[in-house]
Amino acid sequence: MKTVFDESWKNWIKTNVDNGMDKDGIFKILLDEGYEYRAIRKEMRYKPSVSLNKLINPFDAQRKNEPQLSTNEGVKIDTGKLFIPGAKRLESQRLELYTLEDFLNPEECDKIIERILANLSASTLSSYEVDQSYRTSRTCDLAQANDPFISDIHDRICRIIGVDRAYSEEIQGQYYEVGQEFKAHTDYFEAHEMQTHAAEKGQRTYTVMIYLNEVEEGGTTCFVNVDASFKPRTGMAVIWNSLNSDGTPNVDSMHHALPVINGYKAVITNWFRSSAGISSPPPMFTKERNEYIPSYTKVGFVKKKLPAELFNKISTFYGENRQSATDEHIPGDFVYNENRSKQSSCLVDLPDDLRQEIHHAMKPEMEKWCGKQLDPTYVYGIREYKKGAILKLHRDRFDTHIISAIINVDQQADEDWPLVIEDNYYRTHHVLLSPGDVVFYEGARLTHGRPIAFDGTNFANIFCHFKPADYVPVNI
Repeated sequence: MKTVFDESWKNWIKTNVDNGMDKDGIFKILLDEGYEYRAIRKEMRYKPSVSLNKLINPFDAQRKNEPQLSTNEGVKIDTGKLFIPGAKRLESQRLELYTLEDFLNPEECDKIIERILANLSASTLSSYEVDQSYRTSRTCDLAQANDPFISDIHDRICRIIGVDRAYSEEIQGQYYEVGQEFKAHTDYFEAHEMQTHAAEKGQRTYTVMIYLNEVEEGGTTCFVNVDASFKPRTGMAVIWNSLNSDGTPNVDSMHHALPVINGYKAVITNWFRSSAGISSPPPMFTKERNEYIPSYTKVGFVKKKLPAELFNKISTFYGENRQSATDEHIPGDFVYNENRSKQSSCLVDLPDDLRQEIHHAMKPEMEKWCGKQLDPTYVYGIREYKKGAILKLHRDRFDTHIISAIINVDQQADEDWPLVIEDNYYRTHHVLLSPGDVVFYEGARLTHGRPIAFDGTNFANIFCHFKPADYVPVNI
């Protein structure tokens, strides 16, 4: 049993006592951490309530008879591999924590709230808690519904932090009504909980909590040891690591869901673990090099109109030179035809002066959009897709194709042929372009393509690429 408190634990005790946290709850957490009863009483200058005293002896005896894991440590995590585009990191050396605004949109939040309300039950704790008001919310296991929409949200959460879904628990929904709260607690498992809850998949690591509504009053989440508080905002994610860099549990991840005063509070929570719990597990971190490129805009793409004068010049050139197009042969089946015996695309080359004019005309608007000074890198010729063509979902070159544009020059399509593109929140969009339309997009970051075979006579685009003047290719 431990009898000496280091400075971090002394500060933790003082902070929670000063904040009016339940002293029996604090006392029990310290017992769970392996501290000796008398040492806790001395440090806290507090004698536990009768109900807690009655619980201590039988509870300790019960734990002695249970098989225990030797430690509640997780794994050392290379936090440099965690990159969340658009997120803001807490300025603290004591806790790795991020906030990300608008990860879910209001429509998605409303759908999730509907599913939560249909499946609520009383929230539980991972171990017995003497204070029955410790957690008073209601909870639902969203995975039980086997809902494709929830599964897609789960995949997006995993992708935004770049951790394989094998390391994830299922998403839970929590619902707080007036007066309900979850008192100061940590998400990691205590030593006596490891055998029951962590024998297969190990200790909890990252928590992703997403607010689904703005609470009228109350419901703030307070990280009590690092003086950080977050008022619920619709769609905002709060992401933190429950472990220190060496894999030991971080007591500074202690947080309190304050009572709701007016209205209600709905959240979803996704916990991640230190192990996948399977043979031949995949790597924990999944992001490709391109996904570590900074995000320069909130969403990642926008549809606009090309200046009429420039479009007319490009359109006229295409009409006059279309017959000179040469067949394309792109390595790696980047563009291919569903009928493998047929050609997928051809290319109308552009003269240098027209390439420069396109770059010059596009640059100011694209700089305004992304907020960066841009250097031109490349303008591709006019690619004409043929019937049956498929453009694979892909990311552009990480060294040069950072801020890009697709200019629709001409099309004779029997069926709509959308550009399928992910945004910076890993949400998929289907964008339709007409001649004269242009899409600005973060080409090297975002997956995009036309994965459905083209049905029509021709579909002609120009690709225009830039990179920020201060851009340095990532080295992961």
